[in-house]
Amino acid sequence: MATLKQVLIGTTAALLGLAAAHAAEARPVTVATVYGARDISTQAMERWNDLLSKATEGRLSVNVIPGGTLGGDRELLQQLSSGEIDVDLSSPVVMQHVAPQYQCLEAEYIYESEDQGFRVWRGDIGKAASDAIKAKYGIEIAAVGRRGGREITANKPIRVPSDLQGLKFRVTNDLRAKVFAAYGAQPAPLPLSELYGALRQGVFDGQENPLSTIYSLRFHEVQKYINMTNHVWTYNLVLVNSKFYQGLGKDRAAFDATLKQAMDWLYDAIAKENDRIHAAIEKSGTAQFIEPDVAAFRKQARPVLAAYAEANCQAGLLDAVDKYAAKP
Repeated sequence: MATLKQVLIGTTAALLGLAAAHAAEARPVTVATVYGARDISTQAMERWNDLLSKATEGRLSVNVIPGGTLGGDRELLQQLSSGEIDVDLSSPVVMQHVAPQYQCLEAEYIYESEDQGFRVWRGDIGKAASDAIKAKYGIEIAAVGRRGGREITANKPIRVPSDLQGLKFRVTNDLRAKVFAAYGAQPAPLPLSELYGALRQGVFDGQENPLSTIYSLRFHEVQKYINMTNHVWTYNLVLVNSKFYQGLGKDRAAFDATLKQAMDWLYDAIAKENDRIHAAIEKSGTAQFIEPDVAAFRKQARPVLAAYAEANCQAGLLDAVDKYAAKP
């Protein structure tokens, strides 16, 4: 008959074995993003961690690396393609690097409304873009989430396009550079992680980003005016490594379902967060909000977009996007 000591030793060994087996099954999902840790979109990934870990009983958890710690858009796309990271929380601006034929989907005034953009990204056009990057880079779009409108910041009010005349202005892609050049600005690229210092030192006079980015990266501290142009309706693209995604097995359903829950939470959170940010900035007195002549900006941008799309983007893309303007 076994002694109590032998029983205790055997039980302890069994428990340690179970713990080791459970630990071996646990799989951290590495999510990298250029967004700051305070950004509401980054917070949605933290929320996803709670949902996914619970749904998979700890087999999967999310490890978020924010703030461009692992690099800018290009570096994160390379790491995602190679499998060094599993997920890249980004925006459609990255299409210029991996599927330039779809880069016009992140363009000034291409959409009449935010809902139209959702219908585009979640419909056949978005699927075609996802298929294109999957075929070439082993990356695909797992989910599309809300991000909001992009706004202009500067140290002077920007009410009409001509107010940008001569301003050194940070942009994120070639198409945006052409649009802002047409407005009279002097556009140039710069990594997001370097932008705060460049604005503070006066190397750049202005920039454009969603309100959540402006606030989380403290651009309102070094720019006097936030001009609500909503010149781009932008979105969160949750990009995944296809090999990792396909290898999730029985946890794929939980991965997708909890990610959708996180994106649903983000949809409501963006509106609440923008209201909170607006109030916080007004209370601080660091920057003033300006309501510009949006129609004037749209009128000047559309011919530039049309010419650029004809030369650089998928044939018929703008016409296809326009068909999504009316609700189905």
